[in-house]
Formats: sequence, structure tokens, C-alpha cells
Amino acid sequence: MSLPYTALHTFHLAVRFGNLKQTADHLNLTESAVSHQIKRLEAQLGYALFYKSGRQLKTTPEGTHLAQELAHPFDHIDQTLSNTKRQAHNTITIYCLPSLIELWLLPKLLTFKQHYPEYNLIIRYHSSSPDYLDEHCLRIGSHEKESHSPYLTHTLFSAETIPVCSPIYLSQHAELSDERLLRKADLLHDHSETSWFDWFLKQGLSAPPSSKVLYEDFHLLKMATLAAQGVALCPEILIQQDLKSGALIALSSQKGNIGRYYAIEQNRYAHSNVRLLIDHLGLDQA
Repeated sequence: MSLPYTALHTFHLAVRFGNLKQTADHLNLTESAVSHQIKRLEAQLGYALFYKSGRQLKTTPEGTHLAQELAHPFDHIDQTLSNTKRQAHNTITIYCLPSLIELWLLPKLLTFKQHYPEYNLIIRYHSSSPDYLDEHCLRIGSHEKESHSPYLTHTLFSAETIPVCSPIYLSQHAELSDERLLRKADLLHDHSETSWFDWFLKQGLSAPPSSKVLYEDFHLLKMATLAAQGVALCPEILIQQDLKSGALIALSSQKGNIGRYYAIEQNRYAHSNVRLLIDHLGLDQA
């Protein structure tokens, strides 16, 4: 039988994107055309590659195995082709959480630029990162203990949290010196209420009432906490200066988001300039 290279590449991208529409957009095809390619590939192979789980597209065991075998050769082909684009060789795009840019990333990049002024750096928010990381970019974000990335991952430091508030808020709520009464405080959340629910559960306490205010990210959450809006679970490593200065006060030593960590992700075949930046950052591969 003839080897279905085109269909195999389409399948590879569908696994990476986890979505037929995004795959179609990437290939400048219709979603129907992508679906037909995969169905023909399944017919040729003699087994199913995908199945639907609600709205999610998931790979069968056979599909997972095939995707793993295809990942390295196709990534290598992508790297070989991208290396012919000379204009991209000196540019590194960094997708980073806003909370890490000022406190950690910018000081590191200052010395990198002093040593390697020939490289161009593009810094963008983590939320704008693409589903597929190519050979000229890296992504810095938070990961849960049990999470797994398809990319090479380098651990930075812990993202575990502690409950904190401002001195003004504490002066108005003296009862918060007893952590059992924290559930009565104005609890601040970023993204969802899960972190606080888990924190109370670990302390053997009942879940707090639902919050009416959610903040999009840690930066907004910290601003609200400093402005005496309530109590927040903040990554301890990112508020060291605020704790030392007294701008924020820790209300308990019991940590939340156990096992969460910050990490940098890169394509397995990242260009040498990306690897140079990672080496400069002094990271250990995880």
C-alpha cells in the first residue's frame, strides 16, 4: 500500500491542536476535508484513531501510539524547514505569565541581552501563546502537580500559595487571626474558586460561600489584595518583598495549590538561540 504522508501529517496536526477546525485553518483546508483525510487514513490502517468524548476529540490507544511515533519525525521536518528561514534565526518569542515578567523574566533578560545583543526578543502574554510551540519560541507558565506537557519542560520554582491580606483589611477584621474564621472573610479568587475550596478542605473546614468577584490573573488579584478588598491565596515566591515590607500579611502557614509549579516549555527541536537562552537562565531540565 502507498504511504499516506499527507493524511499522516494531517493526523499529527489534529492531535497537536486537539481540534479539527484549528487543524483545517492551519492547513488552509475545510474542516470536512480534514475529517475525510482522517477517515481515509483510518480505513487504510484498519483501526480508529479518534473518538468523541463530549465536545472533546480524543485519541484511541492505537491513535495515541501512532501520534507518539509520528511526533519526532514531523517535528524534525518542521525544524529542518524552519531553519531555512534566515530572518527568524535571531528572533526568540517568549510567552510568559504577566506575574513572572517583572519579578523574574526581565532581570534575567537584561543580562542575556548584554551578553548576546545580536538576538531579537519578542515578549508576549502567556494567554496569547499558540497551541503549537515552534522552534523559535518558548512558553513560561504554571503547571499542576499531575499535569503533563507534550514539550520539553524545565522547572523554575514552586507556585504554591498562602493566604494573605493587607494590614488595613486585617485591622478591620481582627477575627482573621484565627484561620478557622477565614471562610467568613471576603475571599478573592483568580480564574475560579477551586483553590480556596481545596484549601479549606485540606484544613478539614467546610467550604466557603460562593464569591461574587473573580479576577482574571494574579496581577489583578494582588492589586485587589493590596487595596484591602479581601483575602487571597497568592504564590508565596512572588510576594516575598510585600511580606517583608508589611504590605501584605500572611494569615496562615498552611499552603494551597500543593504541587503547583512554574515551568518553561520548549519544542524538542528548538533552534539553537532558544537553547542558548534556556542555558543562560540556568535551568535544569525536568
